[in-house]
Amino acid sequence: MKDKSLLIPRYRFSHLTDITPEVLKSIGAKGVGLDIDNVIAPDGTYNYTEGVKEWVRDITGAGFPVTIISNGIRPRVRAVSEYLDNLPYLHLSRKPSPRNLIKAARNMGIDIKELAMLGDQLFSDIKAANRCGAIPVRIDPLPEKNRYPRYYAWRAKKEAPYLKLFEEMNNIDSEKGEKR
Repeated sequence: MKDKSLLIPRYRFSHLTDITPEVLKSIGAKGVGLDIDNVIAPDGTYNYTEGVKEWVRDITGAGFPVTIISNGIRPRVRAVSEYLDNLPYLHLSRKPSPRNLIKAARNMGIDIKELAMLGDQLFSDIKAANRCGAIPVRIDPLPEKNRYPRYYAWRAKKEAPYLKLFEEMNNIDSEKGEKR
């Protein structure tokens, strides 16, 4: 990879619900791009993480538009959208292409630099955000990754050096998960 910095998130959270309207405001976001798999539901399932529906209501109620930006197929993404009170969505996004992040920001009426892309994958969500100047926010993947365990083990191994670099850049103790 030519520019490894494209894989480094600007922010990292353990869980989607750790992100409040105050957090979004503090990071300069005016809108949210939301990934699905391993952020709001384990990969390929409809077993939504507890509190996600309320989280969406809180975020949108605070004036932040939210658009689902997923590499998933239309039937799955549409079903998730419907569950989340018909959030706008963009499917087959082909992240790390930034095309649908740019489209989402335009549809929200915000500058791309004001779009917080919330996703679990460094090689797709975070890279797409960095490629277009959006705010790359890494959500640690949900622990229920039972559909493709080998893939997730491989991915975790590939992402580990970049997450370590993120921790070093932000002076975070990796064992405690807090600032030194």
